[in-house]
Amino acid sequence: MKLGHRVLVAAQPQGWRALQTMLADTVDLVPAHTTADAFKILERERIDLIVATIAFDESQMLEFLQAVKQTSSTRGIPFLCSRVLSSVIRDNLVPAMRDACKQCGAVDLVDIAGLSPDTAQDVMVTAVQACLTAKEDSEAD
Repeated sequence: MKLGHRVLVAAQPQGWRALQTMLADTVDLVPAHTTADAFKILERERIDLIVATIAFDESQMLEFLQAVKQTSSTRGIPFLCSRVLSSVIRDNLVPAMRDACKQCGAVDLVDIAGLSPDTAQDVMVTAVQACLTAKEDSEAD
């Protein structure tokens, strides 16, 4: 994977800090804490991947995902949903949330809540790298 990939992290501050710790050595991160901020960034910057947490902008992740996928200039950007904090939704609801994310156009929902910091980082880095590699492969076709 090429260095310099730019990843928009759409997360509340606590989720942002966790993802920043996990991903800062892997990709260039651009934080957004509200949908309005995220779309301002998407309008003016090259973004290769969006990683959004469930609790983004008062738990508006699915609405943000739908807006991204309905906008011609952003619909081609891979979108990876994530559950970083276990307090956001109960564990038994994660499979239904994953299905909803995929139905709305996300690549997947990565659930790292409750994992050890090292395991969570490995899982998140692997998921981000897979999304970026798939994007590069599709652009090469």
